[in-house]
Amino acid sequence: MRFIGWLFAAVLLVFVGWLGGPVAMQSYRVATAADPEGAKQSVADALIGAYHTAPAGPTTLQSTGPDTSSVRACGYPPDPLLREEGVPFSRTVDWGITVLNFRASRDYERDLRHVRVEALAKSHSVAAMAALLSCRDTPLERFCRPRVAQMTAEADRANAKAIAELRAMGQATDRRILCTFLDGAAARRGIAKAAPAPKPAS
Repeated sequence: MRFIGWLFAAVLLVFVGWLGGPVAMQSYRVATAADPEGAKQSVADALIGAYHTAPAGPTTLQSTGPDTSSVRACGYPPDPLLREEGVPFSRTVDWGITVLNFRASRDYERDLRHVRVEALAKSHSVAAMAALLSCRDTPLERFCRPRVAQMTAEADRANAKAIAELRAMGQATDRRILCTFLDGAAARRGIAKAAPAPKPAS
């Protein structure tokens, strides 16, 4: 019985050292950094990166082509403009729109992550974030991951207005880029607009 108690104590000490060491180190680095707030945000960024889950939407360039509604929204008939016969996909307008959509998805993901990093750094201690970061890829991850998800969801709720504005601004910018791209593609091929493209709501 005494042996089991000693064994439990030894395991507990190893666990505390294994988890507490990185936490203490991160806390020290932030406290002694020339820019403590920036250092704290680096810990938050590392935490989000460690538990990152791919967002919905295009994540690769392996697409069969764009949603034709985006082409119509820019005022062009999709059929004559897209899916050129006998032309490799990587040289068609479809490929260009796929690349633009991929870029837009990555840009939004980057900006959203920045908002989340700032929110986590303001709302949580370095020790708490470092502990969750150290928990990654360990037997305890199944307990830590839901906590990180909860923290991220709370950050999203607290910054819902800013995130909505970020998405709206990004969509308007992406729309202008896409329509400009299609203007050039259509002009090179002598394709006229089916109708003037509606202006995005301001």
